[in-house]
This record gives sequence, C-alpha cells and structure tokens, in this order.
Amino acid sequence: RIAAELGRSASTISRELKRNQCKQGYRPSDAQKQYHRRRKQCRRHRLLAPGPLRATVVRLLTQQQWSPEQISERMAMEHGKRLVSYSTIYRALKDGYMEPKGTRKNRHGRYPMQKHLRRKGWRGVKKLRKTAAFVHQTIEQRPKAADRRSQFGHFEGDLVYSSFHKLYVVTLVDRRSRYLLTGICQSRKPEEVARVMASMLDTLPKGKLRSITLDRGLEFAHHANITKIIPNAVFYFAHPHAPWERGTNENTNGLLRQYIPKDTYKVPFSPSLLDSFTDKLNRRPRKCLGWKSPLELFFHKPLHFT
Repeated sequence: RIAAELGRSASTISRELKRNQCKQGYRPSDAQKQYHRRRKQCRRHRLLAPGPLRATVVRLLTQQQWSPEQISERMAMEHGKRLVSYSTIYRALKDGYMEPKGTRKNRHGRYPMQKHLRRKGWRGVKKLRKTAAFVHQTIEQRPKAADRRSQFGHFEGDLVYSSFHKLYVVTLVDRRSRYLLTGICQSRKPEEVARVMASMLDTLPKGKLRSITLDRGLEFAHHANITKIIPNAVFYFAHPHAPWERGTNENTNGLLRQYIPKDTYKVPFSPSLLDSFTDKLNRRPRKCLGWKSPLELFFHKPLHFT
C-alpha cells in the first residue's frame, strides 16, 4: 500500500525499512541522518589520511629529506608490496593536503638543488698545467675492479668549499656503494688536507680501502704522507680538467650541497652537524643500488627505515 501511494516498487520500500529501521521502528529523521553518514563514508578514502603510513612519509620527507620516489620504492622493498606510489605523495604535496611542518614545496624538505651552470661565452683557450710533480700514478693505472665498480674500497676524493664559513669539507666516496666519508679542513694547505684525510681513512674497517682517485689540485700534494701512515692508501690521479673521471664524487658533492649551499648556509657549522648530514646521505636509498642505502651495502648490514 505504501509503495502504491508513493509510486515506488515494493522491494524499494522493503530495502529502505530493512536498512534504516531501529528498535523503535522506522523514523524518517533518523533514516535521513544515517543516509548522510553513509554518503560521507562511501567516497574514496585518502591513502595518506592521518595514520601510521602518513606519519612515516612525513618523517622521511622532513627529517631524512628523501624524495617521494625513494620513499615509495624503499617501502615496497621492505614490506614486499607497494604501500603508496610516489605520484600519490607528489599529488598530496601539490594539493596542499599534506603540508607537514618543515616541508619545502620546492624540494619537499630538501634545500634547493644546485642548477647546472649555463654555458658562457668564449673566454679563450685554457692553458693546461704541466703534470704536477706529486702525480706518480694516473687513472689509467688504477685497478680495473675500480672502473667496473665490482669491488668495495675504491674511493674518489675532493674538497667542497663553504664560502660563508671559510672552511673546506674533504669528501671521499666509495665507487661501489656510494658510501661517503667527510671531514672539515680550516684551509686547503696540503699538510692540513693530508692530516684530515688520514684521520678519515683511519676509521675504515680492515679491507675496506684499496685505492683513492683525486684530481690534480695542489691541496693533495702531500698524499705520500698519508700512504706512510696508511699503507693501503694508494693514490691515482685523474687527467687535468676532467671531472667526469671522478663522476661518483662530483655527484655526491652535489647531494652534499643540498645541505651546504655555496653562499646561503649561514647556520653555525660544526663537525657534529657535518656528521649528521653525512649520515643522512649514507642512509638515503639510491636507485642505482636497487633502493638500498650506501650504509647497508658498504657494511653488508640490512636496515629498516619504514
């Protein structure tokens, strides 16, 4: 009878009564409230709604400065399935839905990447320096295992300059694992650089040092002093004006510049702060390493980040 008066099917009325009837019977006002509640719940839930997954993503973005792709792929590797795609994280950041304190919209928590220098006008032909007297072994004499990245312990080295603090950071990167060592130098005098580099290499476990490839800067002129202290420290030198021969080190210096920009980083600098930056880079998963971190690969020690 109700269905006939309303012009509806009897089964429609039956479903409505079954769905919204309570102990006291059917009440239209309560039925309407339940309809609105169900209507809100039927929409698609946000994958990065407040919860453990979102908290992990925010932590890795803001505290570890991982990229969305690194977060997504590392989670998939650790959990055996994809919990969230990197496009979902990018979309949440772009839409402003997930704006954790400390997140920078430009690089999602990282310092801005250094742009490649634009090509400048012709400035004449550079005169090549004569082979430095301290260069005893060139990169051609380096073990083939170093070229193939098939062995741990083959490092590349360089200096990174902080103009605001008027100091230098010595960087040594393992070609196989991308594991990074850093140390602070107050000047680029050869004896100072040799002293700092020797102390850095002394921290390596036995068997984890086989060779070091450097450029021909005069700051490395006292490399023989390091070899006297650490016999395994065998040095090879790249060709003049050939930074691509130490590409691993140049790339890692660029990553370190995310934390120490050339002219804008004016926070008081200390060895402990540099150690924290170095540790973050060593714990950051790399695509070229199958989303493992340099720390895991260099020490053969699996870690759990997510």
